[in-house]
Amino acid sequence: MDVSAALSALEALSSSTSTSSSGPLNALIDHQFTQSKQRILAGDDPKTVIVDLQKAVKTCKKDVEKGLKSWYGALGNVGKAVDKAFPPNLGAISKAYEDPPLFSAPEAADALDQVVLDSLGRRGLWDAVAAMEEETTLTYPKDRRALAEELQHIINSILSSNLEPALAWCETNKPFLNSPPHPSSLPYHLHKAVFTSLASDDRAAAIAYARANMMGFVPTQPVLKLITSCLYTGNDIPQNNGKDVDMDEEADGCNQRKAEEEDKKRERQEQLEELAKMLKDEFCRRYQWPKEDPLEVALDLGSRGGALNVIEKARKVMSEHLGPIRTWTDLPIEVPLPPSRRYHSVFVCPVSKEQATESNPPKMLTCGHVIAQESFNRLLKGGRRSAKCPYCPIETSQSVAQRLYF
Repeated sequence: MDVSAALSALEALSSSTSTSSSGPLNALIDHQFTQSKQRILAGDDPKTVIVDLQKAVKTCKKDVEKGLKSWYGALGNVGKAVDKAFPPNLGAISKAYEDPPLFSAPEAADALDQVVLDSLGRRGLWDAVAAMEEETTLTYPKDRRALAEELQHIINSILSSNLEPALAWCETNKPFLNSPPHPSSLPYHLHKAVFTSLASDDRAAAIAYARANMMGFVPTQPVLKLITSCLYTGNDIPQNNGKDVDMDEEADGCNQRKAEEEDKKRERQEQLEELAKMLKDEFCRRYQWPKEDPLEVALDLGSRGGALNVIEKARKVMSEHLGPIRTWTDLPIEVPLPPSRRYHSVFVCPVSKEQATESNPPKMLTCGHVIAQESFNRLLKGGRRSAKCPYCPIETSQSVAQRLYF
């Protein structure tokens, strides 16, 4: 479990009445005490009323302890996630860079404050944004805040099964989403989610919805296959035709239906989370925002990516010969990065050693190797229909080579 997941789990507990200590206490005060007073005024035996109230207090105590146990477990997971994410010698590493202190230059300090402010706004923590604006000279742009709030509203709506705001945003930004070189499939997947939701209750309504909203995706998406599968789902409940049903069989069938319903709910939630992620990516692309939070990426590379440990090891081993590491313009070491953090702003053809351009784009061969278009064309000289990869014996035809976008 990473830090973000642990914090999300802790936040979920804070919004749940079942794990809040105030919930059982409020129920005890508002209901049990009031009910006991009314019973005494109505003439019930006070001793009986007090005994019942004591039982209610014991039950409340157990509920509070149960909620606190969940809280302590979630807090423990946060601590474990932090210890796992960051190097155990983080304090010693920090002390090694105190002379001069990091981010002591005004430009560096302002840049750090700006990154933190942007990260807070990206997460919608507007109280923290307001506090940081008071403590610094920075101001979060109003237009960017409006867009961030719009994004959060749409994502929250998706997670609550309301896809209308997302579909409205797609309709407003339809020219952008349909623009080449890589048009978005987000509108189709949103309509598909609405279609599948309708199909579980009313197949006729689902088919009518598909005809009205999804036929434009037929050339690029399996719309007809989706509609056909709706007609043959096989979800009709078989009847027992008046035959007696054994109680154990009926209970097993009930348990099976409950398990199926739980599986459907879980699949639906996973589908909504995937839609929310897709919309967030397209929203960031639309307004040229980073797809990932830069502050989160930097922390991830320094902690789980291992950059801090590698740099610290180099400082200890090589600083005696090369001087303080803070004076180095380049690191004479390789910092390994996880696959998800390997970014490529440009592509250099390994054959021609030239950067790819719009007229000379990168092409991926059948084997997975990538070379530039001009290099691939040179391999196809002489009227050949396929070319052998310069790095392996696998051949690729001209129609199969796929263009890549970085």
